[in-house]
Amino acid sequence: MSVPRLREATFLGLVLVLVGGMLFPVAGEPEPGIEALIERLDDERFAVRDEADRKLLELGQVALPALLEASESDSPEKRVRSAKLVRRIREGIIRGEFERMGKLADADLEVEHAMWVIALLLDPELEKEAVTKSLDEIATAVRKELGEGVEPRDRPPARAMAALIAVLKNQYGFAGDMVTYQHPDNSSVHRVIARRKGLPILLSEIAVAVSRRLELPVVGLGIPGRYMIKYDGRKAPGGEAGKDIIINPFEGWRETSVRELRLTVPGFEPDEHLQESPARLTILRIMRNMESHATVKGRQELVSTILDCYPLVAGPNLPLFR
Repeated sequence: MSVPRLREATFLGLVLVLVGGMLFPVAGEPEPGIEALIERLDDERFAVRDEADRKLLELGQVALPALLEASESDSPEKRVRSAKLVRRIREGIIRGEFERMGKLADADLEVEHAMWVIALLLDPELEKEAVTKSLDEIATAVRKELGEGVEPRDRPPARAMAALIAVLKNQYGFAGDMVTYQHPDNSSVHRVIARRKGLPILLSEIAVAVSRRLELPVVGLGIPGRYMIKYDGRKAPGGEAGKDIIINPFEGWRETSVRELRLTVPGFEPDEHLQESPARLTILRIMRNMESHATVKGRQELVSTILDCYPLVAGPNLPLFR
């Protein structure tokens, strides 16, 4: 090869090396931080933008605060890419939560945790601590209503339930949503607590979550076409009558009886329907309610997301559930 051509080839090779070094990190160099990656989202070179996009997606939740800030950027490219990344990361977090629940044994599933996960479908930025704090505050109010000196679990069942209802119904104003029943908001624990209105199953499971903080034996009942709660009389404190106290939260938190349920609920079987509702089935019922009401409201994207999440939670029991 002639000297001029050799010099030309050498120069071209040097240019390629320099350009390659600008596009991709050299082996051994530290990975760029989150802020540096975000700065590259509006780089004039597509390969640089695309690589930054991919790495931020891999970082996931840890990158969310910076991406949220960047989604308000003056740069259109940075703003659009950041907003899209926020959405994809949040979708991944939610899906991961449903997958995790699906892998748990029935005995390890927590309805309260699942209610927060389901609420993320409407409010993906919702922190679990916000729901926990609200439930803690309600439990504190019930404890105050019961008075000091005796633990809630040691109170007579009727007294304990009266205090629970006094706080949920009278102090907080929780009630069945008779007007906008078919709305996805009624299946979000966060929005039900904020609105003080909801479906039977959400009102009931909020009462159950509060009761567990007080060690009261209150459980959810999957009564056909309805959902209620009961104080499990078998776990009443020593010396107290072992009679169940069945409460219908959706209809004014009123007490009902087995006889009334036999007369008014088609298909009601006391031996089956007065047992605590299995956690997985309760979770799927909440999801189904949200799906059904999202369909009514024409929110097809939400419907599709819920349909995708069903099998993650239900596993082989999904055909039976559906």
